[in-house]
Amino acid sequence: MFGADDALARADWPFLKDGPVTLFWRPALFDAAKADLRALGYLLPEITCRSEEQFILALSEALGWKALFGYEPWTGNLNALDDAFWSWGFGEARDVALCLGDFHVLAREGRGEFAGCLLDIIARAHRRYLLRGRRLLALVQTNDATYSCDGLGATDAHWNDREWLNVRRGPQ
Repeated sequence: MFGADDALARADWPFLKDGPVTLFWRPALFDAAKADLRALGYLLPEITCRSEEQFILALSEALGWKALFGYEPWTGNLNALDDAFWSWGFGEARDVALCLGDFHVLAREGRGEFAGCLLDIIARAHRRYLLRGRRLLALVQTNDATYSCDGLGATDAHWNDREWLNVRRGPQ
């Protein structure tokens, strides 16, 4: 992933060290971050969030929804989106940074929970991609200087595969 000598010098280090979702208020800083990641070879699907409908269409296109599932567009179902991130192959790119512009609109349209769940799905997918030697980031531009979304990508302790079913943990 990163060598000891180059980790702090790489432009993507600040976006990976504290988690895969980074918020931006100033559009100029958002654009500079995109330029830095583009220079590292990241694929940068740019998705504006001007309305939920527009966002759904843009994300469907970016993920290649029809190729993944045989229909389009994505319906907005978050379980299906989680499946899509599990299956998405990034095309030819090794690393991807989803660039979500005007995110405040999506979060404000009475869909704040939807917006938070979306970021959580991306954060959990990030971990799965790291295990395969790839990077998935989300750069999120919002005009809401107070926006926050805690606990992204959080995991719980889980049962091992052999004892996952309750019946397998009972007395022998």
